[in-house]
Amino acid sequence: MAKSATPKSVSSTPLWAFIRITRPWNVLIIGGSMWAIRCALVAPNHVPALSDFSFWITMCIMMLLAAGGNVINDYFDVQEDAINKPKKALVGRVISRRKTLFFHHFLTGMAVVMSAVMSWDERSVWPFVWTVVMATLLWGYSPWFKRRFLRGNVVIALLVGQLPFWAVIGEIMDAHSHPFFSSNDGITLMIYAALSAALTFLREVTKDLQDREGDALTGFDTLAVRWGAQRTWRLLDWTHGLFWIPLIATSFFASYAFEVRWIVLCFLLPFAGTHIQLLRRRLISISAWQKLTLSGGIVFLLDLCL
Repeated sequence: MAKSATPKSVSSTPLWAFIRITRPWNVLIIGGSMWAIRCALVAPNHVPALSDFSFWITMCIMMLLAAGGNVINDYFDVQEDAINKPKKALVGRVISRRKTLFFHHFLTGMAVVMSAVMSWDERSVWPFVWTVVMATLLWGYSPWFKRRFLRGNVVIALLVGQLPFWAVIGEIMDAHSHPFFSSNDGITLMIYAALSAALTFLREVTKDLQDREGDALTGFDTLAVRWGAQRTWRLLDWTHGLFWIPLIATSFFASYAFEVRWIVLCFLLPFAGTHIQLLRRRLISISAWQKLTLSGGIVFLLDLCL
């Protein structure tokens, strides 16, 4: 009996494989969203402060942490990825697990060192402590949180939800920052963070449903594994339906606070696409449209910069 052929990898070059496992587009989106937040809601006259050292170093910290988190996730998920996405699995095939682990240590270590520099510059220990906590949560995501019911989904949602606040970390550490957070700009920031966290949670549940087979075989206790496909689909139907309430409320708030009209469609239309794909039960398309909805929020912020 002939052996089944090993699926061809999406990359045969180690250098390109190292780049791919960082999820470069996702990392760039993080940097772009922080720049858009700073430009639209914080910097005077909606012009980004290119000389603001604290902001640019925080953006680098978040991008490095995200890249390191993606790398360590692939390091721990070798067995699951071999089942769920055999053509995209690179660790253990194109690049060794040992080199992958070193790469993670390098990226995360750079983020921690930069946070220490920032703490020294700001005369506050919180940037360093905050960075170490995030690095620890990202390290424990695959071997611990993701394997236990809902814990991984909540951790990733919270990590995404806290990202916008790094764009205003100077204002957070300023004792006189309360006027910003009570203004329309500050309220917008908090709404953006909350909606990003909620939509990320829905996307994580969607991905769990997509990876249910591999997760079940390797002992993961995700929501999709415990509840089964049919019950998880019903949860996604209900949660996506309810998500329209805060999304529409946000569009009205944006129209009133910033006197904008059609630009709110940049996140309403992608979410409508998400709902259509949900009704058609197309998992991969649902995840893609969820990401487009998140990106629509960035487009809205960029429009405020103009």
